[in-house]
Amino acid sequence: MDGWSLGAFVGVSFGTAVSNLPRPEHVCDLLTSMGVDHVRLYDASSDTLAAFAGSGIRVLVALPNNAIHSVAASPAAAAAWLKNNVLAFLPNTNITGIVVGDAVLTGYPIAAPLLVPAMRSLHRALVHAGRLDRSIKITSAHSSTILMGAFPPSRAFFNLSFADAVLAPMLDFLAATDSYFLLDLDPLAIYEQSASITPIEYALFQPNRGAIDATTQLNYTNLFDAIVDAALSAMAAMNHTDVPLVIGAAGWPWKGESPDATIEKAEIFNTNLVEHVLTNRASPMRPGLEVDTYIHELYSEDRKSGGDGGRLWGLFHANQTPVYKLDVSGVTMLRDSSTGNGSIAKTWCVARSGASDADLESALNWACGIGNADCSAIQQGGACYSPDSVASHASYAFNSYFQRNVQGNGTCDFNGCATLTSTDPSYNSCIYSSGSVNSIIPQNSTATPSSSSSSSLNSFPAGLERVILLTAFALVGF
Repeated sequence: MDGWSLGAFVGVSFGTAVSNLPRPEHVCDLLTSMGVDHVRLYDASSDTLAAFAGSGIRVLVALPNNAIHSVAASPAAAAAWLKNNVLAFLPNTNITGIVVGDAVLTGYPIAAPLLVPAMRSLHRALVHAGRLDRSIKITSAHSSTILMGAFPPSRAFFNLSFADAVLAPMLDFLAATDSYFLLDLDPLAIYEQSASITPIEYALFQPNRGAIDATTQLNYTNLFDAIVDAALSAMAAMNHTDVPLVIGAAGWPWKGESPDATIEKAEIFNTNLVEHVLTNRASPMRPGLEVDTYIHELYSEDRKSGGDGGRLWGLFHANQTPVYKLDVSGVTMLRDSSTGNGSIAKTWCVARSGASDADLESALNWACGIGNADCSAIQQGGACYSPDSVASHASYAFNSYFQRNVQGNGTCDFNGCATLTSTDPSYNSCIYSSGSVNSIIPQNSTATPSSSSSSSLNSFPAGLERVILLTAFALVGF
């Protein structure tokens, strides 16, 4: 995107099992207006692909589970599918990938032995079509339920039922073809497995104590990062650190049977997810790693079959009105366009205008206590004590926490009480520390946290890590 120097992107998934589905050209117009330039389709609808012509949007198309057998068994079938669903729309529609199957290993296991052969067959068809394999990559989408022992992340591994038979040759294929591993996850469902012992803030990227991986001593302050690093560890255990990880679907339902399926929580999760991904903070194990991510989903697929608990995920209603406000593109994130290289401007975290004093005071107490922010300057006699107001003191504490913890995946939210700004809030002798996204993720970061990171302030209560190891990260996919 214009002016954005970081590599990771946030895209959107789009399924068509929607009542009163808008016309494909209107879907394309909506995505363009949102600044979305990556979309994952759950099918290969000819009308949709034709509508995306000339838009520049990078499109992933899907080979459905029920077509895997024929494509794996017959080169002619693979070539025919490619001709009808991909070649017919090139080059006007920018198709960049083919997702072979959706959660085959856990949801359609009868096709599991044919999954890699189908991927190879389509790859050969791309090669024979004029070396299109250079611009169109083949992958497959997996539910995060394929991960076992997901906490601590450093010890995670793939389900042994299909690790050697399917995932080992698949990873070899992905590495050989410069493709990527596609993982889908449902953060709310994962959180619900351990809701009695895990704070909701952990699932929503909000301030919390986190949990320490005893092997790496890395502190995980959100569920998303733990799953990302668990997947990376599982791939590394199979001798593949050379295959990029892409999150094919992540989101939060705004309606459903769960009491946590609310518009407010969906907005919080997805807003924080966008910021997290675009600033390359998704992997404590590999700081600065780009983890491209697709938000699930553009419209709620209310006609989709399956036990989804009546959940609705869509960012928009079918009438094109937003369910809640979300900047998927990151355009409103702070940028310094004057540098000429799209680098991110200096940023500060301050109290949000309109937040109540009661909420600010609660967040202030957390930041100066459990959050371990440096609040000495707002004590009586300190350089930032005056003006003696909750909002002023909260701004200083929020910023101290943010600047101290952003390398460790801290966020500027505080339950909606805080916001980022590019305007220096310093005044007189009260100086706010600052940082930029480019400096937030130093390329030579060590994986070992500071001594304070291993303190009780940044870990769950004694014994809880063992419980989490057993239950808290039982992974549930879409």
